[in-house]
Amino acid sequence: MKDPVCGMDISAVKFRSIYKGKEYIFCSESCKRKFEGDYNKYAR
Repeated sequence: MKDPVCGMDISAVKFRSIYKGKEYIFCSESCKRKFEGDYNKYAR
């Protein structure tokens, strides 16, 4: 899995967010906050 914000490979799920029924996984709280601040930029 890759973080949709920074592109880092993720091996363990620590931070997650659900947007339009799809789960997104992040490497850090910072990346999660960026995603949640601009879904249209990062959601694919």
